[in-house]
Amino acid sequence: MSEKSLSELIDEAITSGASALPVFPRAVTELRLALQDENRSLDAIAKQLAMDASLASQILRVANSSFYAGLGSINTVKDALVRLGLPRIVQIATLVTQKGLFAAKDAATQQYMVKLWQHSVAVALGAEWLAKRLSFQTIAEEAFMAGLFHDIGELLLLRCLEDLAAKDLNLNLPADLQRELIIRQHESKGAWLLQEWNLPETYRKVAANHHQPATEHTGTVELLVRVADMVAYKLGIAPRPQPDLVISSSEEAGRLGLSEIMLAELEIALEDSLALSA
Repeated sequence: MSEKSLSELIDEAITSGASALPVFPRAVTELRLALQDENRSLDAIAKQLAMDASLASQILRVANSSFYAGLGSINTVKDALVRLGLPRIVQIATLVTQKGLFAAKDAATQQYMVKLWQHSVAVALGAEWLAKRLSFQTIAEEAFMAGLFHDIGELLLLRCLEDLAAKDLNLNLPADLQRELIIRQHESKGAWLLQEWNLPETYRKVAANHHQPATEHTGTVELLVRVADMVAYKLGIAPRPQPDLVISSSEEAGRLGLSEIMLAELEIALEDSLALSA
């Protein structure tokens, strides 16, 4: 039994890099750069995407999904690019590469990670949906990414806890203790990881503060993520469901001017998101 506290063991593991998550996927970084490069041809981007079989198959699956029923069948990545648009392709690529991180050897941890993954996707798509619904199109992509990464600290902590338990079989890690650690530390650990990934400050702020009281300094992207986060918890698309949440009276909903009808529409959008997280 270690004489150090669980928090100390976690901090040591993170500092040493022993339990750090992989670097932010290079393929996604390159695609995001391509999105900003007006001189990059569709042929070049399609070729880059086709080199990743898993990613290419997912892109084709979405392009041929029931949403596009009645349209012709898509058989090439280039045709999928034309149908879906590069911003949507970047989202799919991000989801595909991120999903691979949500895996564990322990059955209970894996079950938690599946719920965490579903929650992350729901919040990402929900925040994006809200941005577009409220005519914040210019920050819709930013809202999606911030939503996807808002709970990345939980994933980091889960990986650390699993590694510690595997290295020391005598280490006592009661479920309640693990749950409390994740609740208390996932915001700060998430912000740390996004800093290590060198991602924009907006994402780090959302990860660091999304459970803290909203203030006059809380930005629009964070407000969008917070509302999507609360709706996901209310619907049970989360590791720790909160069905009794009253979102319409929240500070975030008030700041965004959300009506009961709009929140109901958002609930439908989040329920539909489960198909993309499968």
